Amino acid sequence: MEHAQSGIFDDNNRHSYFLEYVITNRDADTINALKNALKNISDNLNCSSVIAFGRRLWQHLDNQAEALDFTDFATLSGPFGHTAPATQHDLLIWLHGDDLDGVFDAMQLCQSQLNGVAILALECPGFRYKDNRDLTGFVDGSANPKDLAAKADAALLPTSHSHQQGSFVLTQKWVHDLSEFEKLPVTVQEKIVGRTKPDSIELEGDDMPKNSHVSRTDVKVDNVAMKLYRRSVPFGNANEKGLYFLGFACEQQRFQIQLERMFGLTQDGIYDKLIDYSKAVNSAYWFAPSQTQLTQIVTT
Repeated sequence: MEHAQSGIFDDNNRHSYFLEYVITNRDADTINALKNALKNISDNLNCSSVIAFGRRLWQHLDNQAEALDFTDFATLSGPFGHTAPATQHDLLIWLHGDDLDGVFDAMQLCQSQLNGVAILALECPGFRYKDNRDLTGFVDGSANPKDLAAKADAALLPTSHSHQQGSFVLTQKWVHDLSEFEKLPVTVQEKIVGRTKPDSIELEGDDMPKNSHVSRTDVKVDNVAMKLYRRSVPFGNANEKGLYFLGFACEQQRFQIQLERMFGLTQDGIYDKLIDYSKAVNSAYWFAPSQTQLTQIVTT
């Protein structure tokens, strides 16, 4: 049986570093150099990691007899002026751990190994904020599955799948307008999110607006809950603050369904009120193969 990349579920992530790369070429020499670089990275990391691939690069690496079908991110434009621009890159590396030194050293290792093979297109250091809160002050990931089996069901392709224990991934960099959001009374903020701020209790009945974040992302299709496993991380500096959204799912469509509901692209025409105060500036889809398949890829 194949094993998932352990970094998906490793909760030791007080510090994170996200690296997105564009591969300079896709000829045989470059692909072999990339494999060697990834092997050296994997063999020498001193923190947790997840490695995932964009569709175009994955087509050159997939060593399964039945190729995996998934799509690049396509720009979403909602009817109320909200957009999620496509910034699809080739390679995603998520580094995380409780030791900032180790995470920083791992980032340096990735940069040195990928020099000449890949161009860094996006970097985003992140951190755990208080008790797993977003910078808006609300707990992030409250709806996540609680036990490992439920997390795996939501995040991983099943053992019956040709790419078992792999995971579809969505990343989005969201920049918050905290100054405007913080002007709102807490009761209004809670209706926008759909949860109480101090203790993250979900609103009920008439107290839950149809355009709250919870209402737009908590959805079932044919009585199947479109559950994700979220590992999002806040980021911030003096000029820019927000959330690097990171989600894992057993089906790519789960992301798309939630995004279309958030951006008002469904028949009801309702959009997620939270995106009035947070803007998506980067968006991409990826596939994170099982650890077994990843090892096979970088050693053959």
